[in-house]
Amino acid sequence: MVALAIAFGSCLARGQGVVSPLMRPTGVAYDPAGDLFIADTARSQVFELSAGGTISVVAGAAIQGFSGDGGSATSAELNAPMSVAVAADGTIYIADTGNQRIRAVHGGSIKTFAGNGARGFAGDGGPATAAALNHPVALALDATGALLVCDQGNERVRRISAGHIVTIAGNGVQGFAGDGGAATSAELNEPSGVTASADGRIFIADTGNQRVRVISSSGIISNFAGTGVAGILGDGGSATGAQLNRPVGVAIDSANELFIAEENSHRLRRISANGIITTIAGSGRQGAAVDGAVAVSSAQNQPMGTAVSPFGWPVIADVSNHSVQIVFTDGRLYLPGGLSSHPSVLRLTALDAVYGTAQSAITIAGSPATPQGIVEIADGTTPVASASLAQGAAAVPLSTLTAGTHTLSATYAGDGLHGSTTATATIVVLPAPVTATAADVTISYGAPLPTLTGSVSGVLPRDQGNVSAVFRAGAQPMAPAGSYPITATLSGPASANYTLSSSPNSGTLTIVPAATTATLTPPSAAYATLPLQLTARVGSTTSGTPTGMVQFLDAGNVIATAPLVNGSASAIELNPSSGSHTLSVAYSGDTNFQVSTSAKVIEAVNAMPDFTVGVTGNSQQTVIAGSSATFNLTVGSQGAPFTGAVTLSATGLPSGATAGFSPPAVVPGASTAAVTMTVVTRATTALNTSTNPELGFAATGVIILLAFRRKRTFLRLLSVLAIAGLFGLTGCGARTAPESVLPVQSFTIQVQATGTNLAGNVVVHTLNVKLGLE
Repeated sequence: MVALAIAFGSCLARGQGVVSPLMRPTGVAYDPAGDLFIADTARSQVFELSAGGTISVVAGAAIQGFSGDGGSATSAELNAPMSVAVAADGTIYIADTGNQRIRAVHGGSIKTFAGNGARGFAGDGGPATAAALNHPVALALDATGALLVCDQGNERVRRISAGHIVTIAGNGVQGFAGDGGAATSAELNEPSGVTASADGRIFIADTGNQRVRVISSSGIISNFAGTGVAGILGDGGSATGAQLNRPVGVAIDSANELFIAEENSHRLRRISANGIITTIAGSGRQGAAVDGAVAVSSAQNQPMGTAVSPFGWPVIADVSNHSVQIVFTDGRLYLPGGLSSHPSVLRLTALDAVYGTAQSAITIAGSPATPQGIVEIADGTTPVASASLAQGAAAVPLSTLTAGTHTLSATYAGDGLHGSTTATATIVVLPAPVTATAADVTISYGAPLPTLTGSVSGVLPRDQGNVSAVFRAGAQPMAPAGSYPITATLSGPASANYTLSSSPNSGTLTIVPAATTATLTPPSAAYATLPLQLTARVGSTTSGTPTGMVQFLDAGNVIATAPLVNGSASAIELNPSSGSHTLSVAYSGDTNFQVSTSAKVIEAVNAMPDFTVGVTGNSQQTVIAGSSATFNLTVGSQGAPFTGAVTLSATGLPSGATAGFSPPAVVPGASTAAVTMTVVTRATTALNTSTNPELGFAATGVIILLAFRRKRTFLRLLSVLAIAGLFGLTGCGARTAPESVLPVQSFTIQVQATGTNLAGNVVVHTLNVKLGLE
């Protein structure tokens, strides 16, 4: 609301030294916060008395007239406003009676809500701003938020909803009639007050008829209080049997108790929910009551308006006494805060506590009796909690206070009677303990480190999602096998409010040796007595390189042990026997890797490759001396391919003969190689070896005898001998004598084949062929 500074003359009423600005307070209403709004007919203003005890002008410039729509409410002109009502959204409705309008103030700005300014009756069913009103004197809001208007000069009660106006009671004829029928057909007489209950009933102060009428939710009107005879009788009995004397203002509380301000009997009466009427203020004596006077014994002076505060206290608009008074729970009358001074003392205590459990204790004492209302707790400038006082005390949970030291302030808003006040206190909030439990995790060495998980207990429900635990283990990638404790830290916007510890059964990260795979790689070919080269490879099923020793086994027997180097190891089986060998390797494991055994490998160890030498075709030949003989030889592998070069040579040749081989050397490999051996003989070989000795000696003797006789004869004889030697004494050329005369000489030729096997050993094989010479 917009506050307007006020200066008042000395003629105004005073309460306990406080100058009252009020001159003719006709209408009163409370808002949900407990602030009291007062329509002052004589000042043409509307005042607000806050629950905390301050007073301000919310509408009217204290000039009687009509102006200001669309502008500041405090600068506008009003004309004898007689009633006020406050909506839940803070809109203040004013019965601007002399202007024949309803004005509305919202956000400090004023506008016309209903009435065109012309005095009369018109406009039902149409826009409220186009309707004609006739002396609108009382306002109230029903349960739907619609505005009810006592259109007194038109003898009607009208309702404004969604900007449209309709009549809900009264037919425009001044009188008394219609009970039990439709309210719109009934006669009213100077309706001056209206209020509505939560159950939909509408109560009308039918002033000229000395009654209070009620309209049911179905629109039927009936008598609720009063006999129609002006008077004061009937207290303690049924309201319908009691006398009323100008009932003007009406109000209803949450318990459906109806309060009636009777202008001429100077009383405030109450009708309970069961229909019993009693007087709660005013003795019937016209006059003024001092602050604190016993209510039922007090003097009043034309009370015209009444309202009920959110705390259940009815208030009286005591028009001619220029004041409003609260009928307090102690049965006495008090001026509201702002018009009087009723001190209150607030105490705030807050003990150090753990986060989530902190609370403050509030006590407040006042005079008169015990203050009621709301206390707000702030942490610095930040509101944190509020509580309603009960018997002047409240325990205010402070569970939202974060861990740390806080300076708190408590503000009591007031209750319309006791003024607002503040108090401070300091509190230390300790972090709340929470427990982390990590889940056990087992991984193999070399495997990627997993995301660790777990749970945290002790986090308050409201912080779920704002606090989480991050679990970590003291293991780096490729950490050795072992057990590593898992620790936790808190994260999240609310994590600073907690202190973390690990539970006794919190898990660990266990790194176990990784599984390995051992493989054996034998040579592609193996031979007996030839060293067998073996290679082992041990790999991880995760990552990393195994170390340690590998055993090489043949038929389960350890034949060698070797260390792994970069995951590999080699060994030699020096003298394997021929046959089938079952080979495997066994890895002994190390700190980070498990033992493993390779699959068995069946390795065939062959006999050492050898070769053979043979002859194809005729291995026995006879030739004439001086000619050649050819033998066809073969060199083949035995057992396995012989990959060495085999050279051949021959011994036992006839004198002067030579043997040649084509090719001079062969590599039989996996097949058979052909070699041709050619033996070339000498022509003299037969003469030296086949001459008849007796014939030779005879010829020699003849030559010697002739040499002594005649020289010529000797020379002729030499010629004869030469010819004889050529044609008769030799074995060459065409045979002219039978074999018995020239026999065949036989030779055994040994062919020697020499090669080097895979073991580097020289291998010699021989064969014999026969050569005959003629």
